[in-house]
Amino acid sequence: MIHVLDEIVVNAEHVPAVLTLVQEQHLSHSSARGLTLLNRWVSPPVAIPDEPNTLWLLWQLPDVLAYYGMRAAAGLEVIEFWSAVDRLAHRRRRHVLTGADQPLPEPMGCPDAT
Repeated sequence: MIHVLDEIVVNAEHVPAVLTLVQEQHLSHSSARGLTLLNRWVSPPVAIPDEPNTLWLLWQLPDVLAYYGMRAAAGLEVIEFWSAVDRLAHRRRRHVLTGADQPLPEPMGCPDAT
């Protein structure tokens, strides 16, 4: 199982707008590319004056091949979505994760280091 954790730092007043973008512009395209949105969080859980909040979006894919397939299938709608988010966000990062107890596969096409 592969998890993708998007970390989006925004002012508190922009959190609803980013969530609307996710719902209206990104969710259907993401699910068509194999992504399942598991959860959404905001941290801290309050709006602090002059301090940004971090919106966390947790996505799931079945495996590494699905992750790379999802990336390859990204089209103009993905670029438009992230451009709209970037206009609202201070910064964003994407973390790609798998269970630490699972063996890590070798990257496809990479020569053996030995």
